[in-house]
Amino acid sequence: MHKQPVNTTDTESALAVALALAVTAPSDEDSQEVLGYVDQLAGTLTPEQIERAKQTAEGLVGRVSVEGWF
Repeated sequence: MHKQPVNTTDTESALAVALALAVTAPSDEDSQEVLGYVDQLAGTLTPEQIERAKQTAEGLVGRVSVEGWF
């Protein structure tokens, strides 16, 4: 499967990637680590931005490689 580069220069995009990584992390420990970042990022966004990030994350699952992140 072709992996698309992901723009993480804004918080909403970073949250989307973090959510996708949390779901696909190779272990519960890795997932929990990423969820710490998710909480930090989400704390700076509006509810609307968080919902958009969730929707984006759903599309990224399976397209974002966890290789090199953990």
